[in-house]
Amino acid sequence: MPSSANSRAIAEKMKAEGNAAYQKQKWGAAAERYTEAITMAPDWAVLLVNRAMCQKHRERWDDVESDSRRALTLDPRSMKGNYLLGQALREKGSLAEGIRHLVKALELAREQGDSIKDQIWRELAKARYSMWQMESKARHMEQSSLLERLQQLLHQSLQSNLAQTAEEQQRAQAQHDHDMAALQRMAVRAGAPDRELEPDNAFTCRLTMEVFREPVITPSGLSYEQSALQEHLSKVGNFDPVTRKHMTSKDAVQNLQLRAATEHYLEEHPWAWADVC
Repeated sequence: MPSSANSRAIAEKMKAEGNAAYQKQKWGAAAERYTEAITMAPDWAVLLVNRAMCQKHRERWDDVESDSRRALTLDPRSMKGNYLLGQALREKGSLAEGIRHLVKALELAREQGDSIKDQIWRELAKARYSMWQMESKARHMEQSSLLERLQQLLHQSLQSNLAQTAEEQQRAQAQHDHDMAALQRMAVRAGAPDRELEPDNAFTCRLTMEVFREPVITPSGLSYEQSALQEHLSKVGNFDPVTRKHMTSKDAVQNLQLRAATEHYLEEHPWAWADVC
């Protein structure tokens, strides 16, 4: 049931007091004010998100998860609700669900043009990288176990030829050595996708030296991370950082093709998420 006008007015006052305490980094006091506001207006999702923000600073991840879920029940398109829930789930080890909410939060932040998208991206990178680490470890253990079993079978095959003639034993040993070398080459190739390397320069910004998040392209045809280019233009001057041709922030446009290509690159090489964690 929607809260009454009187209850909403009281909640507004409590929210303002909570905001003031939050600005002073008094997380506990702010959370108390938001709690009082929630009792007056339990259908107001923003209050739950605000209290979750306080609990985030206190690293009370169960409370962050609880408030975020309640907020999303009231407003499924709450960008901060999805962001906070995703972060809480990552902290608690529920990576797959956490990633889904962080992806949703990033989509909403991009729609709204909110600068928090950089924070969401880094949180998503942490979750993606942790997921890759977990899956990579499982693959490594599986491959190591399989390699050991195959080596044992090859050894057993060699032993079965010991009763044969010297010439047959020599041929068997040669075949065994060939098979063992081939098996090792296969193991190296199988593990190659999980080998961490430096990210490809095609997908990294010249200014940040990090994998692109929100690339923009300049009239010179060069692409930069949006926030890094904006900082350059505001602090250094209105010119392209590399070609030094005159430009302003209005001349930079989103490079959606490069962003899509970078996201595909990260899907194929998930270890590269570590570059933006």
